[in-house]
Amino acid sequence: MKILLVEDDKATGSVLVKTLSDNHYTVTLATDGSTALQLAQAFDFDLVILDIIIPGLDGISVCKQLRNSGYQNPILLLTAKDSSNHLVMGLDAGADDYVIKPFDLPELLARIRALLRRFKSVSSTIITWENLCLDSINSEITCDGQRLHLTPKEYCLLELFLLNPKRIFSRSVILDRLWDFAKSPGEETVSAHIKCLRQKLKAAGASDPIETVHGLGYRLRQPDDLKQTVVTELPESVSGQENLRHKVKQRTVSIWDKHKASVAEQVTLLEQASQLLSVDELTAELRQQAQQQAHKLAGSLGIFGLVEGSQLARELEELLQPQLVLEAIQIQRFAELTKLLRQQLDHPTTITVTQAKPKAYSPLILIVDDDLLLAEQLRIEGIKKGMRVEVATDVTVARQMIMQTPPDVILLDLNFPSPTENGLTLLRELKDRVSKIPTIVFTGRESLGDRVEVARLGIFAFLHKPLPTDVIFQTITDALDPKQTNSHNRVMLVDDDSVILETLSNYLCSLGCEVTTLNNPQRFWEVLTNFQPNLLVLDMKMPKLNGADLCQAVRTDPNWHNLTVLFLSTYTTAEEIDLAFAVGADDYISKSIDQAEMITRITRRLRKGKLHTTAHSTMSAD
Repeated sequence: MKILLVEDDKATGSVLVKTLSDNHYTVTLATDGSTALQLAQAFDFDLVILDIIIPGLDGISVCKQLRNSGYQNPILLLTAKDSSNHLVMGLDAGADDYVIKPFDLPELLARIRALLRRFKSVSSTIITWENLCLDSINSEITCDGQRLHLTPKEYCLLELFLLNPKRIFSRSVILDRLWDFAKSPGEETVSAHIKCLRQKLKAAGASDPIETVHGLGYRLRQPDDLKQTVVTELPESVSGQENLRHKVKQRTVSIWDKHKASVAEQVTLLEQASQLLSVDELTAELRQQAQQQAHKLAGSLGIFGLVEGSQLARELEELLQPQLVLEAIQIQRFAELTKLLRQQLDHPTTITVTQAKPKAYSPLILIVDDDLLLAEQLRIEGIKKGMRVEVATDVTVARQMIMQTPPDVILLDLNFPSPTENGLTLLRELKDRVSKIPTIVFTGRESLGDRVEVARLGIFAFLHKPLPTDVIFQTITDALDPKQTNSHNRVMLVDDDSVILETLSNYLCSLGCEVTTLNNPQRFWEVLTNFQPNLLVLDMKMPKLNGADLCQAVRTDPNWHNLTVLFLSTYTTAEEIDLAFAVGADDYISKSIDQAEMITRITRRLRKGKLHTTAHSTMSAD
């Protein structure tokens, strides 16, 4: 089980990480709200443990934003405030449970187990398979009553299969589930751990519970060899991720080489402002120019990986606030900062790309059909078209898959052997989701009553079996992009800093996006309507018209009400962030974050933007 722990107190965080790790949980630690929000949206965690009082976004705001974006997994709040008001606010924001500090560690572990059982649809803390028994309370596995001495990863592997008896897991998915993303090794590590686990089980007298599914991965073997419900997940290309990181690094270095001279000129202007400040001759006009340059440097240096330089520029910008009367000690500090900033440019640190896993957009299609031959044909065709495909042969497994990883499109049959659940059952549940998923009914049922009923439930299309695969995938493509503009993600970047525009444009183009840039907000509406973007990225502070004004205008137009809007800004104060979300922002990103993290955030928003656009168009058509 993989847990995101959000705690800024070092002592508390260390204790919780150690305790959770000792109980075979894989833990990722975040110390502020913005990072927590980014990690939760970028990676698949089984549980989020969230402190309320954290830097940046507070825990309640993080929880609320996750739930508003359709996040389904459990959230447990940690709070030192036991007032009913705070607890009510937390639960209303979407938390599933809370624990008040100081807390008893065994009680916390019990709360965690209860939440995970509830969301994984496991009714007991004891799971058995032939002569094997998993006890989640004591974190141990026994064979014929004798405890098995497994490593933490071996325990987690066996637990993963026992908790998901109908799932096939590829090696890449196992890595994502059981290893910290910052320390994730190669896929061969999974094979090595499974081999060791099998050897220990055999030595203890247990049958091998893990079945290798050729070309797909591993799953739990059924002792009675009954027909299995199959869910497959395609392996992700590790080499592709490495190539993307290398490409981003190359682009970053080349852009830095191109613009470092102009950056040096911006620093020269700040040095001139420092000299004029020292003799009390800095005019209001020059001060404003210097502040603007410091603001731009704070953003661009951060994108180039010069984080310390970005921080220095940000402090210079604060000192240049027009209402601030600088005293002698502040003027001296200004001179020190400009000197340090010049040193940063003369001796820049190597631009690097971290090991976060930026992924180009690849639509996820869930096929819910018990016709395995048809499902396999569609899965193979989907791979050829660059899509990720998962297959569920019953409604129960489909429901679990949608909760854990919502797909972009669902291809759903209405007929299933179960007397209690069929495709209509799932459609009724999907209709109540906050984040709508375009659903295509593909069935042999032909009655007018079926067509009317599924239409009322908000489906995207009704297809009657049999049909050629190219017709099916054309409908899937239409569901992914109902406006049929093209297969690319369309991003509109608005910023008065040309360096930022070129840098981001290069990043996104390397991911296959179609990008248009605008440095003059006066032409905003003309470019918006002509380009028809899936995602709008706005700078907060620009001349004459700022990002908040533009976002507010977009949200009041019915044609653009559902457009995904992301703010990319140097300003990270609570007031600026609150303003952005108040006028309708979907996300707020600091310009100084790592390039790979920024790409991950933007590509995730692109995916959600396309999903929301599809859902909106579908409901309008119905």
